[in-house]
Amino acid sequence: MTILSTLGPLLIALLFGYWVNIKLFTPTRVAKGLEQLVYLILGLIGFSLGALDNLAEKMLIAGYQAIVFFVLISVLSLAGLYFSGLRFGGTHSEPLATTRTSNKYHALMDAVKTMAWVIGGVVVGFFAKDWLTGVDELVTGLLYVLLFLIGCQLRQGNHRLRKLFLNTQGVIIALVTIFTTLFAGWLGSLILGLNWNQGLAVVSGFGWYSLSGILITGLGDPVLGTTAFLLDLAREILALILIPFLARLNSHMSVGYSGATAMDFTLPILGKFHGAQIIPVCIASGFIMSILVPILIPLFMGIS
Repeated sequence: MTILSTLGPLLIALLFGYWVNIKLFTPTRVAKGLEQLVYLILGLIGFSLGALDNLAEKMLIAGYQAIVFFVLISVLSLAGLYFSGLRFGGTHSEPLATTRTSNKYHALMDAVKTMAWVIGGVVVGFFAKDWLTGVDELVTGLLYVLLFLIGCQLRQGNHRLRKLFLNTQGVIIALVTIFTTLFAGWLGSLILGLNWNQGLAVVSGFGWYSLSGILITGLGDPVLGTTAFLLDLAREILALILIPFLARLNSHMSVGYSGATAMDFTLPILGKFHGAQIIPVCIASGFIMSILVPILIPLFMGIS
C-alpha cells in the first residue's frame, strides 16, 4: 500500500499531462513554468537542508555518498555500454576539429544557476528555520504540478511511445544503461550501508538532476535527495566533457552515459559528433530513461 500511495498520485499527474491536451498550457508556457517551478522547488529543497540539525555533517555524508555512486556508475555503465556497442553495432565518429563550446557553456551555466538556488535555499533555511513551516508539504504539492508539466512537455515534443520503443539501438542503449546503473546503485548501497532500495532510488535519476533530488527530498529524505542531486549533476557535467572522446569509441557509450539528458541537454553535442542519424537513437534512449525516473524513484522510495 505504501508503494501505491507514493507512486500512484505522481504517476497520475505525469500521465494526465501526457494524455490530456489543455490549450491553456502552450509549449512556451509549459517550458517557462517548468523552469520557474524547478528553481522554486530546488530553493525549497535547499531550505529543508539548511533547516536540518548537524547540517555540515549531513552535507559531508551526502557528498561522500554521491562520489561513491558516481564512480560506480561511471565505471560499470561505460564498461557495459562499450561491450554493447561492440556487440550490437554502435557507430563511432570521426575526429572533429571543433566542438560546440557554446552548448557546453550554456549547460554548465544552467548547472551553476541550479546550484545557486540550492545554496541560497540552504542559507535561508539555516537562518530562518524557525520562521517558516510546512515547507516539506509545499514541496510535495509542487511535485504534482511539476510532473503534470513534464507530461505536457513530453506530449508537445511529439514523442510517440510506440515509435520510440521500436528504435532498436535506442532501446538497447537504454536497457544497458538502466541495468548497469541500478547494479551500481545496489553495489553502492552495500558499500555505504544503505538499504538496497535507497541505493536504487538514488541512482534512478539517470542524470536528470533537476528531478531526482526533488523527488527524493519530497518523499521524505533530504539528505538522500542531496546525494541524488549531486550525483546526477556531476554525471551531466562529465557527460558534456566526455562526449567528444566517447563518440570516437562508439555511440552506445556517448549516448548511454548521457542518460536521460540525451534527449535534451546533451542532444546537440551528440548530434555534432555522430551526425543527424543519431538523433532518433538519442531521443528514444533519453525518453525511455526520462519516463522511468518519476516511476522508479517513488517505487523504490515507497518500499519499506
